[in-house]
Amino acid sequence: MNGSARSRVPAAVWLSLAVLASACTSEDATPPAVTAAPPPQPSTQPIILSSDPRQVGGEIMKWFVQAGYKRFQAEAMADHAQVESGFRPCATASAGHRYTYQWAGLRLRRLYDFAGSPGTCPPLDKQLAFADYELRSEPKFSCFWRATTRAAATAALLRGFGRGSC
Repeated sequence: MNGSARSRVPAAVWLSLAVLASACTSEDATPPAVTAAPPPQPSTQPIILSSDPRQVGGEIMKWFVQAGYKRFQAEAMADHAQVESGFRPCATASAGHRYTYQWAGLRLRRLYDFAGSPGTCPPLDKQLAFADYELRSEPKFSCFWRATTRAAATAALLRGFGRGSC
């Protein structure tokens, strides 16, 4: 190998590494994988609410933004809470549906286990952490993560959150 060929090899290697490194920084539409540990909670302070639905909606928005959701995703989560419970964290409906996102059946039992509040209304921050956990850990919610607008994210939640179908 002559001297000029040897000097080009390191440059080619560095160029390849630079291309690979830039590929690793591209934004991915899927949420980070969830391990056995519960998801991080944006605040260690429990959410204290009045009965004002606007305050509940604002707290939902704030929680999801602090948890790393894009603004339109947080807005979609608030939209969905309004549809499901009218921003009433302890709402009950027919057929055993309960709370902010109207969990029922196995999902409701999982919420109770997650929140450590069997049979009682979990605090709103625990409900939001559980919703976050479901969204991040279940591949069936991938359409929410692929959405690029508030309307598309809200539609994905209405289609899939609970029924688990994109």
